[in-house]
Amino acid sequence: MDQQSSSNHPNAIGDAAATMLIELAREENRLTANLVDLAKERTENDREQTLLGRELNEMAERRTVAADLRTQLSEERTEHMREQIRLGRELNEMAERRTVAADRRTELSEERTRLANQQTGFSRKSTELSELRTELANQRTALSERRTELADQRTSLAEGRTELANQRTSLAEGRTELANQRTALSEHRTELADQRTQLAGNRTELATQRTGLSTRRTELADDRTRLAGDRTMLSSYRSVLAKGRTELAFLRTGLAFITLGIGLMRYFGLSPWTVLDGGLVLFGITAAVIGLKGFAVTRRVERRYSTRLQDLLAMPPDD
Repeated sequence: MDQQSSSNHPNAIGDAAATMLIELAREENRLTANLVDLAKERTENDREQTLLGRELNEMAERRTVAADLRTQLSEERTEHMREQIRLGRELNEMAERRTVAADRRTELSEERTRLANQQTGFSRKSTELSELRTELANQRTALSERRTELADQRTSLAEGRTELANQRTSLAEGRTELANQRTALSEHRTELADQRTQLAGNRTELATQRTGLSTRRTELADDRTRLAGDRTMLSSYRSVLAKGRTELAFLRTGLAFITLGIGLMRYFGLSPWTVLDGGLVLFGITAAVIGLKGFAVTRRVERRYSTRLQDLLAMPPDD
């Protein structure tokens, strides 16, 4: 009963861990959907910027004295975009590291018991999600490089941006707001990573408990094996005693036939039945000799088993 309850306890904890991993996967799906929405908004912004570029080509003749200042601002924006590209690459490297760590967890999970096999399936799903995040990071990097090229083109056309400065400022504010949202999403992803680390610690603690239970089960199996050997020895000893009783029965039967034959010979004297009486005496002597020899052999074997039994009883009990 205790062994069954101890086996159900890791299953319950494994179910709780599975539920937590499913919730994490759902949260990552929601984050992925948010990233897709951000990518769509970024695409719409790029389209608006393309329309604005066309308007800039039409308004190229409207140059002002503030062209140099706008050029400087464009260069700072270009530098900011390059910084975003660098951050995107760092995010890509971090995603690749998470993928390698997920693969390692998958390899370790394959060596565990039924609970570990279930957790391996969850780890594989987490690995697939990490690969999806890596692919999204690569796409973001490509988009960032594309934005860099567009920024270089905007730098060459920066002299024609005058009346659209206010619109560009509002777009910059919108981009800042998107950046704040991306930062919030990154912080949330960090919290999810901390929760995953905590789950890994719980899984390690469960593995330690399972190892202790396995060691205790091995010790109990050794005790059972030793007790089985002792039980086998006692069964053999009982068989030897039973054989001794059988040999004594032969001996008693032989003595009874000898006594009966001699009694009949003395009671009836010499007669035709004396041959039958002698046969009874001869049969009794044969049975008594066979029983005596068998009992002597059984007695020697019984002494050996008695010595072994005394040694067994003299052994201290195990804790």
